Amino acid sequence: MDKTFLLSTAYLAPVAYYAVLYHAPKVIIETHENYNKQSYRNRCFLGSDQGPLTLSINVEKGARIKCPIREVRLSDHGEWRHQHLIAIMSAYGRTPFYEYYIDELAPLWQQESETLLGLNEALRRKICELIGFAPAVEYSTEYIEAGEGIRDLRETLHPKRPLEAALPEFKAEPYWQVFGERQPFLPNLSILDLLFNMGPESILVLRDSFES
Repeated sequence: MDKTFLLSTAYLAPVAYYAVLYHAPKVIIETHENYNKQSYRNRCFLGSDQGPLTLSINVEKGARIKCPIREVRLSDHGEWRHQHLIAIMSAYGRTPFYEYYIDELAPLWQQESETLLGLNEALRRKICELIGFAPAVEYSTEYIEAGEGIRDLRETLHPKRPLEAALPEFKAEPYWQVFGERQPFLPNLSILDLLFNMGPESILVLRDSFES
């Protein structure tokens, strides 16, 4: 495996993102790139009985033009924080581990983080803690040009691009999903899907999700 993986920040990132965090010897999260809309930076995909459900964070209008990701500020327009928590409860309230974890996660939305990066990273750190691993993560101090020894997933790990091209070694290890009796397994949803459905066994799914 490459020595270093380069990732964008991500909101409740998909399972593949956390598989990289688990397996990579070193991860750098880019904090000096410009904001990119319609990516995992501000959206995630939950499971539902109708298929994947998209949640998007509202950011202030200034982020629509070139804006460093570390400066993108959250907007409270539309009460999206409350709506996201309601959507998460609707999707996962009946899973085996929702009640076990939600009280540790919900306050992170309620702390009124000012920036997208701040919220994303608070959630990422807490989720890694709940799953039970500590990835070797650093933050860029300037914009990083991809080079030898760096695996750049900033733009290729993207909801509109094929995962198998970006990360061919990732395999979507099937696990039990609360809507599984009504539809086939939905791969690479938000890490919340894995956490709430599988609880302590989430780390085993991540462990087995990369082909050697």
